[in-house]
Amino acid sequence: MALNGIDVSGWQEGINLAVVPSDFVFMKATGGVSYVSGDCDRQYQQAKAAGKLRGIYHFANDDNKASSAEAEADFFVANTLG
Repeated sequence: MALNGIDVSGWQEGINLAVVPSDFVFMKATGGVSYVSGDCDRQYQQAKAAGKLRGIYHFANDDNKASSAEAEADFFVANTLG
């Protein structure tokens, strides 16, 4: 059985995931050590309410700053808990 999914980020701000024909949604939550998506939580809650499988991700070095993997992982966790 194949699943169909979509990857969204701030570029799709306001997307209505309830009407997108997909089984799962991956949402960009953070990038680098300074970017936090302003729409990720809304996207996540909408996908959850629509019964879709979901996941969030971090885009490494998204802000072109010299930061360590540990710093980026800490940034991701700090901005996605809860």
